[in-house]
Amino acid sequence: MFKKLRKLDYWIAVPFAILSMLGIVMVFSATQGTTAALSNFIKQAIFVVIGLIGAFFLYHFNLRKLQNAKWMRNMQLGVIAALIIARFVMPPVNGAHGWINLGLITLQPAEFLKLAMILYFANFFARQPWQNHVPLKLQPVSQLNVWGLPLAGLVLVILMPDNGNGLIIILILMALFLASGVSRRVIAVVAALMGLGFGFLQTLIRFANHFFNLTSSDHYAIARLTSFVNPWDPNSVDASRQLLYGYYAIAHGGIFGVGLGNSLIKPYLPESNTDFIMAIMTEELGAITTASVLVLMLILIGRMIILGIRQKSQYARLVLFGVATLLFVQVLINLGGVVGILPITGVVFPFISGGGSSYIVFSAAIGLTLNIAATQKKLVAIHPADIIARKDLK
Repeated sequence: MFKKLRKLDYWIAVPFAILSMLGIVMVFSATQGTTAALSNFIKQAIFVVIGLIGAFFLYHFNLRKLQNAKWMRNMQLGVIAALIIARFVMPPVNGAHGWINLGLITLQPAEFLKLAMILYFANFFARQPWQNHVPLKLQPVSQLNVWGLPLAGLVLVILMPDNGNGLIIILILMALFLASGVSRRVIAVVAALMGLGFGFLQTLIRFANHFFNLTSSDHYAIARLTSFVNPWDPNSVDASRQLLYGYYAIAHGGIFGVGLGNSLIKPYLPESNTDFIMAIMTEELGAITTASVLVLMLILIGRMIILGIRQKSQYARLVLFGVATLLFVQVLINLGGVVGILPITGVVFPFISGGGSSYIVFSAAIGLTLNIAATQKKLVAIHPADIIARKDLK
């Protein structure tokens, strides 16, 4: 078993380990001075140990077993059952039914759905790839039975409501579709619609508020959107508080920070160890540390994309692209909410933010990518781009 460790991809393993250790430190520091500080530290350390064990297990797991159709269906059904329990049985937390309280730990099923979606559609497109010369309505992916379980899971996430994870799942699906060989026309239309939607987001929010006479007290999502458009709006003072204090924390930290544990803003941030942990880290350790974390994330994501390009297996390629998309979108939405360029959605920063479900899912994804990387070293000796280049030279 341990012989496979010789094939470990250090471009993925080392950033993963560094970010995980930094996450334990920051979860403790972000809640230091409160009665929950030691508890959060211990929980996060336990989650990291569980995550590392899970990553080690998946690193040695036979990937062919993950491509079993019956196993994939049971996995989807299990996640959907957990989503139903969270939505209709468990009490709400901060206005959303997104968690299952098991006493010692709390699970967030939506986090597991993201990885389940990646594995499900990677397996599907590996078996029934996109056919460029076949009309869209005749493509295998257009069949209703393909979308039954994935749509059920996505609808449950939106009904919780968990708009942040719902958006991430949609973006992951789009990335998998694009990587599977969808025609350029479809890509161009989807990209144009998304660009227009984001470009006019603030205008649409202002129009909806004016036309429907909505206020931040109507729904927490409206409050977050209103605070995104105008953080100083008195009608969204509660939702804006996080964003404004995040600004103060970043400004206070400067380049080198005020020192670990010396944050002045964390007592005023209700989600200082989860959604806004990057603001606290910037205040305490400075913008230089935040930039270093982003570089490590860039190395992780970039390495996965490179490995994906090198893959001969469609399944392995899509898993790598799906995990890279998951990490990239998580970073983008979390930091976008912290600095105010995107609405706050409650999305955590990978490996750094507190939370057992998210960390375990990210660790499992890392274990799978390390497994694929080790398998690739065994099967592929020459980069496909090298072969193409040699043919061009001839």
